[in-house]
Amino acid sequence: MDLGKLYEKYNILIDAKNNVSEHIQDYADAIEGARGGEKEKKLSTQILSKFFKHFPSLQIQALNAILDLCEDDDSMIRICAMKALPIMCKDSQEHLNKIVYILAQLLQLEDQEYNIASSSLKLIYKDFPQQVIKALFLFIQNSTDVNVREKCITFILKTLLTTPVNGSKEEIEDTIIEESKKLLTYANPEEFVIIMPYLISSKYGKTLSGANQLLDTIAEQMDLDQEFDPQETGSIEKLVMCTKYAITLFSPKCESNKFFIYLCDHVLPQWSSLDSLENSKDVKLQILRLLAEVSLHCGKLDNPSSHVVNIFSLLKSHMPPPPDTDETTLPSVDFTAVECLLFSFHRIARQCPDFLTHDAEVLRDFRARLLYFSRCAQGCKKVLNHTIATRVSLQSKDVEKMKMAPSILENIRALVKDLFYSPPIYKVSITLSFLKKAITPEPSVVKTGVTKRHIPITFDGEAGKGNKQIKTSRGENRIYQPPSGKFSSNSSFQSYDRSGRGRGHFRGRGRGNLNRNWRN
Repeated sequence: MDLGKLYEKYNILIDAKNNVSEHIQDYADAIEGARGGEKEKKLSTQILSKFFKHFPSLQIQALNAILDLCEDDDSMIRICAMKALPIMCKDSQEHLNKIVYILAQLLQLEDQEYNIASSSLKLIYKDFPQQVIKALFLFIQNSTDVNVREKCITFILKTLLTTPVNGSKEEIEDTIIEESKKLLTYANPEEFVIIMPYLISSKYGKTLSGANQLLDTIAEQMDLDQEFDPQETGSIEKLVMCTKYAITLFSPKCESNKFFIYLCDHVLPQWSSLDSLENSKDVKLQILRLLAEVSLHCGKLDNPSSHVVNIFSLLKSHMPPPPDTDETTLPSVDFTAVECLLFSFHRIARQCPDFLTHDAEVLRDFRARLLYFSRCAQGCKKVLNHTIATRVSLQSKDVEKMKMAPSILENIRALVKDLFYSPPIYKVSITLSFLKKAITPEPSVVKTGVTKRHIPITFDGEAGKGNKQIKTSRGENRIYQPPSGKFSSNSSFQSYDRSGRGRGHFRGRGRGNLNRNWRN
C-alpha cells in the first residue's frame, strides 16, 4: 500500500469519530502499510497506535506489526515504533507483559535508542507500576541473555526507583524488594553486586530479620562450609566482595561468628598460598582488614582458642623475635598488617584469657616480640617526625601512608599496652586506622618556657607502672626511665598500606549461557 492510500485510510478513521470501530478493513489495511517503505512504515505506526483500542479483534496483528518495526534496519523507524508502544498499552493492559518484554530487550541498545526504550518503559510504569515491575522481573527470570538481564536489573534499581508514579511508593518498594529477594537466589555475580547493595540499603535490610536473611544468602554464596582455594578463579574476589557486604549488615544482634570462623579456619591456613597471586601484598592486606572488621562484631564462640591460634601464629610471623647478635638495624615490618592482627587477636582472645597465660614460655616469647616490635614502632615514629620536619618530597602513595601512620602506631601502642599487663587484659577500645579519617601529623615542637616530656611505654615489668613515679632510697621521686638497649636507635621501617583486588573473578550460579559461575 502506497503512502497516498495510507493517508486516505488515516483520514477515514479520523473522520469516523465515535463510529471508528466500524472501519475494520481500513485499520487492517493500515496494518499492511507497516510492510511498505520508510514513510509508509512511519505513518502506519501512527495509525496503529492511535486507533489501537478501537479494534480488539486486530490488536494482536497490529502489535506484532509494531514489534517487527522495533527490529527494523532503520533506527528512525525503530524509534517511532518504540514511542508507539506506551500509547498502545495505555488502554489495553492485557498486552502489557508483551510490550514490556520487547522494551526490556531493547534496553541493550545504545545512546538515543536506549533513551527512547527507557522513556517508553517509564511512561508505562508511571500508570501501571506494579504490573511493570512484576513483568520485568518475570522477563529477567526467563531470559538467558546475561547482558539483557544485567541491563534490566540496573534499569529497575537505578532508574525506575526514582521515577514518579501514580500509586503507593511503599507498595512498589515492597514489590521490588520481594522480587529482588527471589532473583538473588539464582543471580550471577554481576547481578549479585547490583541487587545486594539495594537490599542492604532498603528498609528490608534495616530490619533484624532482613539483615539475618541477607547474611544467610551471602554465606551461601561464599560456600562457607567448603574449603577455601586461593588458586580457584574468582575465589579472592568473591571472598572480598561478599565479606564487605556482610560487614555492612553486622550489628550487636547480627553477629559475624560464621564469617569470622571461615576467615580464621579456612583462609588464614592458606596464607602462604597467597604469595603466588598477583599483587599478593595488597590482597593479604585487604583480607587482614576484613578480618579485623569482622572480629569487631564477633559474638561468643564455642571454642575461641581453636580459632584465635591461627591469628596468633600469623601475628608472630609479622613480629620477629629480638636478634641474638648486636645488630642495631631494625628489620622492615608491616605495621598495617600488625594493627589488623593485633586488633583481631585482642578482640577474640578476651574470650579465652588463658590463651597467653597457660604456658609461661609462650607468654615470655610473645612479650619479647612485642617489646622488640615496640622499638620498631619508636623508630618508625622518629623517621616519620624527621620526614615531616624536613618537608621531604614524597610520592602520593607515601603521603597517604604518612597520614595514616600516627593512627596505626597509636593503635598498636594501645593494644600492646594491654597485652603487657600481668595477666594480659583486653579492655582498650580503638578505632581501626583505615576506618577513620587520616590526619596529617604535625612535628613535635617544644614551646619556650614549657617542657613537655613524652614518656615512652616500656614493657619490662608489670604494665601500668611505666607512667608511675618510683621512690629512691632517699625518698625522692623520679620519673621511671625506660630500659635502653641495642634496639633503641638506628631504626628503619617499611609498611604496606595499599588496598587492591585479588585476581580472578566470581564464579556465579547464573542461568543459561553464563560465562562465570559460583556453582557448577
